[in-house]
Amino acid sequence: MEITVVGQKIHSQIKGAKNILLVGHQNPDADALGSLMAFSEWFDQLGKTYTKFCLSQPAANLSWLVNFEPLTTDAQLLFNNRYDLVIILDSSDLQYAGVTDILAKFSPRPTVINIDHHFTNQNFGDINLVDSTAVSTSEIIYHLFKLLKIKISPRIASVLLAGIIGDTYNFTNPNTNYQSLATASDLLMAGARLEQVSDSVLKNKTIDTLKIWGKILVRLKYNPELKVVSTVVTENDLKDQSSGQEVTEGVANFLNNLAGVKAALILQQQEPGIIKGSLRTNDDLIDISKLAKMLGGGGHRKAAGFKVKGQLVRTESGQWQIV
Repeated sequence: MEITVVGQKIHSQIKGAKNILLVGHQNPDADALGSLMAFSEWFDQLGKTYTKFCLSQPAANLSWLVNFEPLTTDAQLLFNNRYDLVIILDSSDLQYAGVTDILAKFSPRPTVINIDHHFTNQNFGDINLVDSTAVSTSEIIYHLFKLLKIKISPRIASVLLAGIIGDTYNFTNPNTNYQSLATASDLLMAGARLEQVSDSVLKNKTIDTLKIWGKILVRLKYNPELKVVSTVVTENDLKDQSSGQEVTEGVANFLNNLAGVKAALILQQQEPGIIKGSLRTNDDLIDISKLAKMLGGGGHRKAAGFKVKGQLVRTESGQWQIV
């Protein structure tokens, strides 16, 4: 990826656009929201007309990223507008972004810009700014803004730092590198509010959440031959939770730090007939994104996910299986 050339193409498209659709992936995390809001702040400076779309509202602890204002989640509302530019952020494919059907209904089809850091990104955009060596999409956007000489306000610095801290799990996962630390340092110099960012992204677990963790961890299984741990999350576990993804991702990241474990797998029953798998590893010799891709998903070498059809069922012996 040559950011200088691609960055200028992106800038040219934005300058000429009359109405822009900004898209963050479904169940948005700090990186998707940070990326979305960095562009939002920039577009406000430019006086651009735009819409912020996501299939789901952010979790309560991340609502400050969107200024406590709801995102547009109803696709039907988009068809009242004529967009000439769509910018899709932090999504490896159109399905994860939730806009496959939406783009098909726009006529004429707007130009699509794809900005992402996932190794499995399908380069679905008319313009693709994809860098799998970046720890987060927020980091890519920081470098794009620097290239285009866009002022990094304290607000922009905070939302981008949230994306970096979220995707590096506070600079503790294997994706963390000197570049991500240098970028975070620059954002702090630009006025990012570290305490607010770290508290909202990391200190988000309640007593009720930890009780659910307990149920999930009781089911933990260990394969000594493969050195893989696995567990399951049922629909009943999360029936009173507003965001089951946060629970699952939190447990997955926790299991990834176990000594003597090469990989972790969590199978979560999201709805009847649909199971989500979350994969994690700290082993440099394992690329779990390849396994996730084989199962129709994607992600990074160290963190990936997928969805399969099926139902988690507990057998008479107490084991869990997919039927």
